[in-house]
Amino acid sequence: GYFPPHRVFPVGRLDKDTSGLILITSDGRLPNSVLRGQAKQPKTYQVKVDKKLRLDDLDHLRNGVVITTYAQRDKQKKMLTAPTLPSIVQQTGINSLEITIFEGRNRQIRKMLEALGYTVVMLHRVEFMKIALKPLEKEGDWVELNLEEMRMIDELIA
Repeated sequence: GYFPPHRVFPVGRLDKDTSGLILITSDGRLPNSVLRGQAKQPKTYQVKVDKKLRLDDLDHLRNGVVITTYAQRDKQKKMLTAPTLPSIVQQTGINSLEITIFEGRNRQIRKMLEALGYTVVMLHRVEFMKIALKPLEKEGDWVELNLEEMRMIDELIA
């Protein structure tokens, strides 16, 4: 494991049934810079569902799907039922797709697909903030960002 000499902050999160890319930083400004308000960054996922995808359902995903999520702030839980923002969707197999979302509502992709009658059987984040998941040997492995990725991060914080 990695034991940093200073506090680290996750930039976003993944639910327990989702795998893939998560950024960790020692700069507490980064999560606030990229997760709040209009600064939210795109997140791309590979998704596998329990049955064949229908073309009209892919269009629904692209245009927005009405889902209900809960926002929790200051120990207050607030229900939000609203359409999701438009997404970029590409079918990659008979029952698989790649989707890029531009907001981060709780369990958003699972709820979008559930609203269309599907069950997500695999959800894997492959890109966040235009930083792609690099090949790793096993779950839990990590790599440092390269100079280009660090420059992009610096611009977001500035």
